[in-house]
Amino acid sequence: MSGFILNELLDKLTKRDSSTTRFGSTLELRVATADAKKRMVVYEYEVTEDEIFRGYLDSGWLSTVVDNATDPLIRAIVANPTNSYTTSLTVHTLEPVLAGTRVEIVCRLVQVEGRLLQSTVAFRDAQRKALVYATGVHTLLYKDAIAGAAKL
Repeated sequence: MSGFILNELLDKLTKRDSSTTRFGSTLELRVATADAKKRMVVYEYEVTEDEIFRGYLDSGWLSTVVDNATDPLIRAIVANPTNSYTTSLTVHTLEPVLAGTRVEIVCRLVQVEGRLLQSTVAFRDAQRKALVYATGVHTLLYKDAIAGAAKL
C-alpha cells in the first residue's frame, strides 16, 4: 500500500482533526526534469514548517516522499508493479533545513537485477547542489524475475 493511500486510510479511521500535521495526497511535487536513459526524475518542492521536525526534514515526510517519488521510475521499468513489495525503505537526515527552502528531490533507479529493484533519493538544495539535506533508499522485491529489465 502506498504512503499516500495509507495516510488517507488512517485519516478516515482515526478522524484526525485538521490541525494535525499530515503528509499525503495534497503534497505537490513538481517534476523539474526526467531522463529515461539515466533512469532519473528530479522534483522541486518548497519546504514548509510542517515538514520540519527539530530543524531537520521530518522522517515520516521523507519516507512518504521517497516511497511515492520513486513510483514513476518503478512503473517505467516494470510491466506489473503490483507484483512487488517494499522490503526496505530507509531515510537519513543529514543537514538542518529552514521553512521556505526550495529543494530538489533527485530520484535514481540504481539497480534492476533478477527480482530486485532499488532506487535512491537525495533531497538537496536547489541553489547549492552540494548541500544535501537528506537521503533515502527504496528497495523492492518482485515475486517473479523482472521481465525485460536490463542491468544498470
